[in-house]
Amino acid sequence: MKKLFLLLLILSMACKNPSVEKVSNPETLTLLDSLIETQNYFKLKESFYAQKDNLSKDHKLYYQAIVYNVFNKLSESNAVIDELLSPSKTKLSDTVLNTLYNTKLLNHVNLYEYGEAAMASKYIQENFLQLNDSSDIENLKNEINIWSFLKNIPKQEIVKSADVSFPMVKDKVGLFNVDVSMNDKTMNFIFDTGANISVIKKSLVEELGLTFIESNFYVTAFTGQRVDSDLAIANELMIGDLMFKNVVFLVLNDADVSFPQIDYYINGIIGFPVIEAMDEIRISKNDTISIPKIPIDYNKNNFALDGLTPIIAVTYQKDTLSFGFDTGARQTALYEPFYEKYKTEIEEKYTPTTFQSASAGGTIEFEGFVLDSVTLSVGESSATLKDLRLHINNIGTDVNHFHGNFGQDFIKQFDEMIISFKYSSVLFK
Repeated sequence: MKKLFLLLLILSMACKNPSVEKVSNPETLTLLDSLIETQNYFKLKESFYAQKDNLSKDHKLYYQAIVYNVFNKLSESNAVIDELLSPSKTKLSDTVLNTLYNTKLLNHVNLYEYGEAAMASKYIQENFLQLNDSSDIENLKNEINIWSFLKNIPKQEIVKSADVSFPMVKDKVGLFNVDVSMNDKTMNFIFDTGANISVIKKSLVEELGLTFIESNFYVTAFTGQRVDSDLAIANELMIGDLMFKNVVFLVLNDADVSFPQIDYYINGIIGFPVIEAMDEIRISKNDTISIPKIPIDYNKNNFALDGLTPIIAVTYQKDTLSFGFDTGARQTALYEPFYEKYKTEIEEKYTPTTFQSASAGGTIEFEGFVLDSVTLSVGESSATLKDLRLHINNIGTDVNHFHGNFGQDFIKQFDEMIISFKYSSVLFK
């Protein structure tokens, strides 16, 4: 009995002693790390909350910071990161610190805190360069030029005093455009959640009264070709009755946003940083966009962000897959991870082929399959899509694990699409 009492006393003291830290379950760590590596953020969130009691305090904070980041709780993510980076946290490995600073960098970018983003990027390059792969290093070195050039630019703001609606117009290639006004001049711009940042052609910068910033960086087109870019700032910009302040544009040469082979030319693109600031958008079948003054908490948790790239949870054959979410895409496309997951059934049913795609920078040919009929679901809504292109090789320069890119061929089968950036939800009605 004395031995039992002594054992219970030791256990009790250990539980009360803050120096005795809980050790994380290795299997839980392996699972969560693999989900981050494969960009499976929906499963990551589910698994983290289900198994967080298997984690030490520091690991809880670490994975919480990442979950907050990808589900657009950026200030909360930075608060958790700041707690982990406090002087008392001396046991964090360089690998963990590298991930935290990369997450912190993304948070600052999405919060329009460009000076802080530049400092985070500089810290990564000075301390953890060996822990990043060559493409990440190249992106860091290229993009720090953007954040450095923007470090003195005030944060983007939106003025939304009431519910707002405005029309979209489909252009000759099927992309949606909205009227954008700057300095009493109005022009049509493509409205595209898939654009990581807004774009304007160089010949319009002076005409629309933007502040031009000659810069030294490049962007990568869909073809993988590098395109030189500068920056411009719109002090004020109107879309319908919404006012935006301090909007950043990439400035591309007119030739890089022109497609003379099909007689198609664009003025620019309203990209994700502007659209996300609306908090919630509702796109109706008659091509009207409505933005409520106060967004609704739909609590679907089927929408995430990888940096500035929107991701949507799509169900296929009872599997939850991650798709890039690009409202500017006319048609849904399937990517290499989809092919690898369902390779046997695809090769039994379909014959390989080649097809072309065009974007800024030119036209490129791909190998793959064309699937005659695929049924996909988002939440409780399903639609069957015809003649989907399936790429069997990685496209572009950045390797990702998305199973596809979501397009208008699904969206237009419903009366209304609701995207809640604030509450990480997408619904179709």
